[in-house]
Amino acid sequence: MLLAERDRHAAEFADYFLRTEGYAVRIVFDPDLAAEILRDDPPNVLVVELLMSGGAGLALCRAAAGTVSVPVLAVSAVELRDQALAAGAEAFLVKPLDPLQFVSTVRDLIGTSAYLRRAEGRR
Repeated sequence: MLLAERDRHAAEFADYFLRTEGYAVRIVFDPDLAAEILRDDPPNVLVVELLMSGGAGLALCRAAAGTVSVPVLAVSAVELRDQALAAGAEAFLVKPLDPLQFVSTVRDLIGTSAYLRRAEGRR
């Protein structure tokens, strides 16, 4: 999992909850490095802060949607849901993140939520 964030405290917060759930997380603070990782070693999901480096998060959403099949969770303290979805994000959450909602959304994006497993089991 790739976490592209602008704030170290927010990154530590997100990392803690994802690792608690057993996810391996790679944190980057540079949008160019995040784009390089997307291209060379695509993660199973991208969590991106839309306002990193002056709004480079939207460009990362577009890059993920345009070059690889990586589900994208966009986050921001500013309500940018429409812009995030238009740029290719599958989901958007407003900061500060609610830990349960955050982890559940990630699980939904990669298909490991309990809800999705129950629904598949009924088929």
